[in-house]
Amino acid sequence: MKQTLLSLLAVAATLASCEKEIDIDYQSAAPLYVAEGILTQDRIAVTLTTTQLMEENTRTGHYVADKKEGSSDTLRYTHNGIYRSAYRGIAGQSYDLDIYVAGQHFHSTSTMQEAAVLKSMKFVWQDMVGQRLLFAKLLLDDTPGQNSYYFMHLYRNGVGYRWAVMSDEHNHNGELQQLFSCCSERDMDKGDEDALRDGDQMLMEIRAIDRRTYDYFYSLQTMDNAGSNPIAHFTGGCLGYFSACHVQSHNMVFRRSEVEEE
Repeated sequence: MKQTLLSLLAVAATLASCEKEIDIDYQSAAPLYVAEGILTQDRIAVTLTTTQLMEENTRTGHYVADKKEGSSDTLRYTHNGIYRSAYRGIAGQSYDLDIYVAGQHFHSTSTMQEAAVLKSMKFVWQDMVGQRLLFAKLLLDDTPGQNSYYFMHLYRNGVGYRWAVMSDEHNHNGELQQLFSCCSERDMDKGDEDALRDGDQMLMEIRAIDRRTYDYFYSLQTMDNAGSNPIAHFTGGCLGYFSACHVQSHNMVFRRSEVEEE
């Protein structure tokens, strides 16, 4: 069953360029829209921004501000290019996202999946290439009777730390394992900035996603080696993705003394 989820109306913010201090020979390109849309069992949020012009020195992206009244089925603009609604997704249903901005129309679709079954999450030491490495180890029980795909994001003190995608292709209906490489014991002893420390607040977010979203994130994960951009998830030339997904999270505090040996 397919439902039309929303129409998002927006007007692009004005873009200003800064004076260049160094002349570089490149071909200037018009900014592109970037959308990140997530529909969960609790809410929907769409962040709409634009890519940055090469001429600009600022490192921040440009937000898109809504200047039109939305109808009952249109997400409401909140701030910083973010549109929200209390609309809730239902597993097994497909949803469309339509974005209308500055005379352009972007479209994407996604099907919501059943929730992942979290079995355990812990930190472990493993010996590799002559050193001890710290991993976050996640175990899931695969949802039986369906092809399953997952996006997993590990946060450290509220900031994204590691992420990965996984499918049940090689262990259908079985136990699924994902290891997140955190740091070496040597880096931890040196107090490396990227190494975990006692007291770090860790959050593992697990999204049960559909195949289209999996393909998008997989292409994003491998694009450096492939030498290509992520696959398109929207029609009309908009970058980014729209995912109807069941989301669950697991919180824990990192304690070095509690890390298990493997």
